[in-house]
Amino acid sequence: MDRPANVNVIAFVYGGYLMRYVYLLIVVPFYGRILGVAEYGRVLASMSLMNVIWMIVGYGFTFVGMRDVSRTHSAAECNSIYSLHVSARLLMGLLGACIGVVATMSSPVLSERPVMGLLATVLGIVSALNLGWLFQGRHHFRTPIMIEVFGFALSLVLVLNLVKGPDDAEWVLASLLIAGVASSIVSYGLTTYQLGWPRLKLAGVVPLVRGSTMLFCYSSGSVVLTASATYLLTLLSTPAQVGYFGAAERFAAIALSLMGPASQVFIPTISRQLAQDDKDGAHATTRQGAILLMGYGLLILCGALTLSPFVLPLILGPAFEPSAHVLQIFAWMFPFAAFNVFVAFYVFVPRRKDRLLAIVGAVSGLVNLAVALFLAPRYGAVGMASARVVGEATLAMMLLGITIRLDLIGLVPGAQRAMGMVRMACGLRPQTGTGKDE
Repeated sequence: MDRPANVNVIAFVYGGYLMRYVYLLIVVPFYGRILGVAEYGRVLASMSLMNVIWMIVGYGFTFVGMRDVSRTHSAAECNSIYSLHVSARLLMGLLGACIGVVATMSSPVLSERPVMGLLATVLGIVSALNLGWLFQGRHHFRTPIMIEVFGFALSLVLVLNLVKGPDDAEWVLASLLIAGVASSIVSYGLTTYQLGWPRLKLAGVVPLVRGSTMLFCYSSGSVVLTASATYLLTLLSTPAQVGYFGAAERFAAIALSLMGPASQVFIPTISRQLAQDDKDGAHATTRQGAILLMGYGLLILCGALTLSPFVLPLILGPAFEPSAHVLQIFAWMFPFAAFNVFVAFYVFVPRRKDRLLAIVGAVSGLVNLAVALFLAPRYGAVGMASARVVGEATLAMMLLGITIRLDLIGLVPGAQRAMGMVRMACGLRPQTGTGKDE
């Protein structure tokens, strides 16, 4: 895909994502004012559990499937991958259901209203079964966006009509679940029309799980712990602190998710270029992604530091004023997160460096968890946000070191010149090479 085509597709995908944020700009203030701090905190804890179940059931399949589908040449090959991934996700859904039930009953906040935790568990399984990865791998980037916009519209209508007060918090999860099921019906119907029915099978599931384990280990360290932060805080602090943290974390998640649309375009594009032995094209596309992501990370850092004290109380109400300071702490995470997304998914995943991602993800996850367990009981929402920043910074330092070690640092714009200056200052011999693409 050439540069103009990349720009057009990314513009469309971001246009679709704009609808997501219009949706959030409506429902987030609605939840904060209608449900109150305690019940909104419970909803956010449920959504945190949903994200964990989503990650567990997805088990790293998304990027493996996207990468494999981008290299296929026929509908039959796509159907084989489609069938295998659906079979694997259904089996992982059983594990996700068990974990969701145990997590619901273990949380003091969710066990008071277990229906919310159970609905969140089912919603996580349904979300993990979505077919966005398949459409993106086939370069049908517009299709999942249109289906997602349909789901947002349906859930918005349901939420605004069913949620009337704090006692209706369950209907938030129920509305999202109904919209998720409806969107899945559309996506599976369209895929079945194009590729045929999925052939559910056990053969091949174990090798797929084994092949996805490295990416899952990375995500379990850097993503699952991130997604579960609000739930973890329910075990360590008060409901009010959960509400303050959850509200700030929701805005931080919105900012982080804006990196997603570009990834949906760049990852399959880079994978296909490498499969066609177009290393120069892959390098150029990777650098485009670096400029986009890192510029965005710095922009969001400045915006969150300056606007949080004004925007959060205005949107959520005066009761959520403490969330503004929490979001200002989150702000320091954004440049690190942008760098991590770039290196992990634009450099390592297309070049099949999955094992390295697993190691650094696990280490950074343990650091994140250790810091959270120390700070959250003492400082509540502020401590949990600080732990997130430490975790992302640790991951960034490790990814930077590995990128230099593999001689892939040249894919970061300006980094090769900076490394040359550092080597010259240290009296080291300059290195040559454009990176080890395998």
